[in-house]
Amino acid sequence: MSSLDFEQAKQLIKDRSPIVEIVRERVPSLRQAGRLWEACCPFHQEKSPSFKVDVNRGTWHCFGACSTGGDVIEFIKRHDNVEFVDALRILGERCGVPLPEKRGAAQAKAELEPRFELLKRVEDFYRQHLRRPEGVRALEYLRGRGLSDATIEAFGLGYSPASGTELVNVVTRKGLDVERLLELGLARSNERGAYDFFRGRVMFPVRDEKGRTLGFGARRLTDDDPSSPKYINTPETPVFHKGRVFYAFDQALAHVRRAQHLILVEGYTDVLASHQADLRTVVAVLGTATTEDHAALVRRSGARRISLMFDGDEAGRKATVRALSGLLPLDIPIDVVRIPGDEDPCDVLVRPAGRALIEQQLASATPWFEFLLAWVRSESGDGRYTATDTVLSLVGKLPRPIARDDHMAALAKALEVPVDSVRAQAESLPERRAERLRQRREAELRERRAAEGAGREESDGEGRSDAARTDERAPAAALPLDPLSRRLHQSLRGIAGAALVEPELAARARDYAAWSQEPALRRILEVLGELHERTLGTFALADVFDALGDDPAREHVSSLVAHASFAESAHSLYQQEAHTVQQVALRMHRDALLREVRAGVEISPEQLRQQEDLLRQSFNRGTHV
Repeated sequence: MSSLDFEQAKQLIKDRSPIVEIVRERVPSLRQAGRLWEACCPFHQEKSPSFKVDVNRGTWHCFGACSTGGDVIEFIKRHDNVEFVDALRILGERCGVPLPEKRGAAQAKAELEPRFELLKRVEDFYRQHLRRPEGVRALEYLRGRGLSDATIEAFGLGYSPASGTELVNVVTRKGLDVERLLELGLARSNERGAYDFFRGRVMFPVRDEKGRTLGFGARRLTDDDPSSPKYINTPETPVFHKGRVFYAFDQALAHVRRAQHLILVEGYTDVLASHQADLRTVVAVLGTATTEDHAALVRRSGARRISLMFDGDEAGRKATVRALSGLLPLDIPIDVVRIPGDEDPCDVLVRPAGRALIEQQLASATPWFEFLLAWVRSESGDGRYTATDTVLSLVGKLPRPIARDDHMAALAKALEVPVDSVRAQAESLPERRAERLRQRREAELRERRAAEGAGREESDGEGRSDAARTDERAPAAALPLDPLSRRLHQSLRGIAGAALVEPELAARARDYAAWSQEPALRRILEVLGELHERTLGTFALADVFDALGDDPAREHVSSLVAHASFAESAHSLYQQEAHTVQQVALRMHRDALLREVRAGVEISPEQLRQQEDLLRQSFNRGTHV
């Protein structure tokens, strides 16, 4: 691509993108005021309009706190939180002017395109099977939830055959690359060959904001088998990252931009029922805490209000905490909606008067902090301490120091304790301790490097430098050597990975930490246990990294997550490895007792069985260490 081609395309895009039209799509309150157009600035909170658009010049400017401005490209760049080229591409797609690809971008696009093409084919495969005899139960399930055929079709819902090999067989017959199926998480392989990952489930395509299929969510047809997870997602792949996407964001984006209001729900059917009821600003997270990438999507949507609409039970409260984790740094109003009774939004919305009821709940939604204060007040004893730590952790994510102080003062008033006690409690949180440790180590490292640069590095009597002595103090990885210890180590890795993927599994992580001979793995398990105790299993992966601070163990987190992501589900991986840990521990305990027998200690077979029963029972109680 020549620079001339790019400049010509850029100018054509600007010519075909009237600034007032573009701004009004994202700032509906923009009104004409004489020669200029004005509104309250979309980039900061204000009561009187200081944001001005000059049609003649094709520019905008904030005369208030922002004191910034630019052309239509700069507006999209800032409003949608994208880079310059992405802003141009957004405008180009709107006005029908393709932006010439740079050589590197074109190559990356060419590499991704076959993956998107295969994912679209797989989506069509699942959709076809929903309408075949074998998909009758799946179709009955969807219709039983009150979803119309039009909704089912619009969102591309489908059914994965239960045989376990049909998708692989179809891909093979068509001469397509089965290895690509494995790469995209659509198949697994064993000694007998490749087989389908999704089997006998209702399929929900997950798309990006451009409508391209990235992966799938899948629900089991019945709840008869509690050992099988209700929902599973495509594992992490080159194109699918559940922490970077909202379900139905492509369907909701234009409506969110007009309404400046984003509604976040918990489940696929909640989203489908909302859109079916013409409540079109609804999206869902994919069973994970919100992330910085989610927050970036919200910025790009132009939302100035977020409503969290989850179930009214304990699981719904945990989902609320997970959602707040990544969204509070946005510094925009967030409120919480609770559905009356034990129904979920889908149950309500498919009824004739469902939308009116939901709109009433949205109109009377509770600000997020008031919701959390009510939770703290409802707890007592240790439960109140845990709730307080969770609230303080969330308050710490607010970007403005004054806002953090105000919220801590309100929390102190609710707890009827001095505000200094609340501040001290906040400073004692693991992430704050980790941050202070990280800052201290960075300062020490800067000082050491400055000393080395000035030629003042000293050596000890054996000629070793300060840096060498520091390295000696770093914990070495005590990797297990004997087969039983290696198997135990692998199982503990599986447990840690499962808990990183599904935080509610971290309840007994600290118990398992005592079995690890590898310091990094032991530290990760300890941190997982601490975070579970404080957040009730609602922490995000970012919280794990924050809690680990500068600990070398943080380098192992990604590999543990990758290991767990390739399991059929985190829950099944956890159950399998926990069982293995118990069996290995029993074997190691038995071997230790036999060594004592060989050393002359008298132990009867009955005593051996009794000790093994006690160890087994301790595992079942979670007190095995």
